[in-house]
Amino acid sequence: MLGIILWYNAEKSVGLIWCEDQGPLAFIGPDVMRPDGVDDLARGSQIWFEYDETNGFRTVRRIASVAVVMSGTDPAKILESYDASNARTALRVVA
Repeated sequence: MLGIILWYNAEKSVGLIWCEDQGPLAFIGPDVMRPDGVDDLARGSQIWFEYDETNGFRTVRRIASVAVVMSGTDPAKILESYDASNARTALRVVA
């Protein structure tokens, strides 16, 4: 799936991805496999990734590629065009 990095904490190696299907955001955990040479993920980077979904919660399994095509772009601007009326809403706390 194609996604855009919305937020990433390099110290903890965790982050969130907006998904092209406009479904739930995907979570990046510290154990995610990345392409060789990719040490950090910048906000606005475009990625191709594989994920697992359980109970509507997406967890990134593997990042296939990273492209910095939107460097410096604020993800909030991208999400302004998001049509929330077609999305299901869910809030889950994951600890």
